Formats: sequence, C-alpha cells, structure tokens
Amino acid sequence: MDQERMELAYAPTGEDFREAIAAHARHTTVGRVVRVAVWVPAAVAALGCALGAASGATRLSDVGLVALLAATALFAPRSQVLSAHRRAQRRGGRYRAVVDGTGVSVTDARGTRVMPWARVPRSLETEHLFVVLNRSGNCLVVLPKRATSAPDALRALLARHTTPAGGAMGGGASVSGAAVSGAGSAVRSK
Repeated sequence: MDQERMELAYAPTGEDFREAIAAHARHTTVGRVVRVAVWVPAAVAALGCALGAASGATRLSDVGLVALLAATALFAPRSQVLSAHRRAQRRGGRYRAVVDGTGVSVTDARGTRVMPWARVPRSLETEHLFVVLNRSGNCLVVLPKRATSAPDALRALLARHTTPAGGAMGGGASVSGAAVSGAGSAVRSK
C-alpha cells in the first residue's frame, strides 16, 4: 500500500508517552546523554558515601543525598510521562495528524502545528508508536499505530521522508514531550 497522505485521529495516553520516552532514552543521543546525566550524580554521591564509610566518616546527610539523587534518577522518567500527558490533556486531549509529502501537521483544540520534513527529518518506531523527531533528536510528534488502519503505509510514508533514529524503521524504538511540542513548528490558531 503506497499512500502519500495519511490522517490519524487519536487521544494520546500515558502509555504512549511512557513508551516514547523510554525508546527515546535508548535510541537517541539526546536520550542517552540525559539518562547518563541523571544517574552520574547519584553514582558519584554513592561512591563518595562508600569511601566515607570505609574511612568511618559517613554522615547521615551523605546517605540522604545519595537517596535523594537516586530517587530523582528513578522518578524523572515517570515525571516526564505525567507532565507530557497532562500537557496533552490541557491541549484538548484529542489530536488529528496529517502526514503527507510536505511534512506533519497536528491539530488540537488550540490550533494547528505544521512541521515540514526539513524540521523533522528523523523518526523512531516502537511496538505501538511512530515518533517524529527534529534534528537534535527531540520528540515532536507521537503517532500511535492504533490511530491508523494501515500502519505499514504510515511506516513507508515516514521512511520516504525521514531517516530512522537509532535503527531501521520497522521495529525500532522512541520520545519525550507532549503529543506535539511547539519547538520548530509554525502554529495557526483556530
């Protein structure tokens, strides 16, 4: 099936964002750097605490700092998912995306964002999603496969206009933000 225009109507879920953020962390440079940057302070603090314990100089505040940094690293992805889902809900909760030869446009209760392919040249695929990314690897659009009866046609359309991020289209993986992030997009109000 070779289509040059596809329309999707959907309400993004928390699970959509969880899957996108997890895949983003695994398959983009930005995601990997963020994942490491969150865990490095916790690891350094734990090492310092362990060295302090070996010399008998561990303080309760050292242990508290390690616990705080580890909790932050553990809960940061959950916080991102919750934030992205809330943002999508504030934008009306329902989206209509058009993917065609010119790019991706997404309409919600607040207006339409138009992103030409030059602004969103990369994409990821997970088991349940396609994610369209900007050059730096940040997520701009989450496109659930459940929103189309022809995911193979959507995969082919994205493959014609984007480069896979972190693996080939057709089973790869994906990112952060709301169903649509405003970065690098033209906005037309309703």
